[in-house]
Amino acid sequence: MTKEQLGTFIAENRRDREMTQRDLAERLHITDKAVSKWERGLSYPDVTLLEPLAEVFGLGVEELVACRRAEEKKEEEQPVKNILEISRENRQSERRKNAIRTALAALVMLAIALGAIWYSSVYVHEHREDSIILKETIGDGNYLYVEEDGHLLCLKCRDSVDFDAIEMTDEWGHELVYQLDCHWNKKTYQGTVSACDRTHMYVLGGPEDEIGSAFGLDDPLFGWKDVFCEIVYANRDLYGQGIVYTFAFWGGSSEKWNEERLLEVEDCLTFTTADWDHDGKTELLIRTRWPEKPYIVYDMEGGTIEAIWVDSLELELAKMLMTPKEQ
Repeated sequence: MTKEQLGTFIAENRRDREMTQRDLAERLHITDKAVSKWERGLSYPDVTLLEPLAEVFGLGVEELVACRRAEEKKEEEQPVKNILEISRENRQSERRKNAIRTALAALVMLAIALGAIWYSSVYVHEHREDSIILKETIGDGNYLYVEEDGHLLCLKCRDSVDFDAIEMTDEWGHELVYQLDCHWNKKTYQGTVSACDRTHMYVLGGPEDEIGSAFGLDDPLFGWKDVFCEIVYANRDLYGQGIVYTFAFWGGSSEKWNEERLLEVEDCLTFTTADWDHDGKTELLIRTRWPEKPYIVYDMEGGTIEAIWVDSLELELAKMLMTPKEQ
């Protein structure tokens, strides 16, 4: 309520009762100038005059202060209630809609999460380094088989894989290691392979595989289940002996071949594994490029690998270390 609103309301009620400003002033025992100021919105009536002023107009004090009669309030009360009711209903409806949308979103997120958990528990997409156990062509499809937890994992080759170029062993019968990009099902052990690239690794093996048996291994090399060899560097020997290599040897298992780097050997022509000292354990035999010191035997004693330079080997072992040119 402003001064102007109250002044206009007083003037309207005064004229409705056909009273002059002087008449109203006399009823309230004030001057007509005070009434004039009220009606022009220049000042408020004194608080002590609100009740007698309301009585002159037949109003309650609350009606006078609200600048409206009770009849007008009753006429407007129902529409206002209706508007408030509509507003309340709209808010409740919107809250219900928001609750439903929130619940649906939560259900969708839960379904997506459960689907992702199920998918990850069944399907595997991985980059792995492994040897190829079997190559097979069935109809128009080419397949590679690798070992996975005692099962043969069957991987169908996509067009990006050069199936014909894949060799399982080198000229010495060592298993070659490939880097595979594959996607497969844990329940069926079937999947696809989109890349199969040869690494500089090959498997020396353990006592239970064919290569280990070919080398006459009675125990895994250095006590490891598998030992892998990596060609770090290769260059043609200036003195015509063949290719000179730098080899790195890693110990591990079929699931994790690079658990520990065992040693790195430079200036190698060939190598093999055998029980050199007949102690029931397998050693690593290296053919060096030096005619004066042609052989190094690596043996593990007390957890430490020691290098033993020897001038000669048994004939059978020496043949195993011949270069392709010598063979």
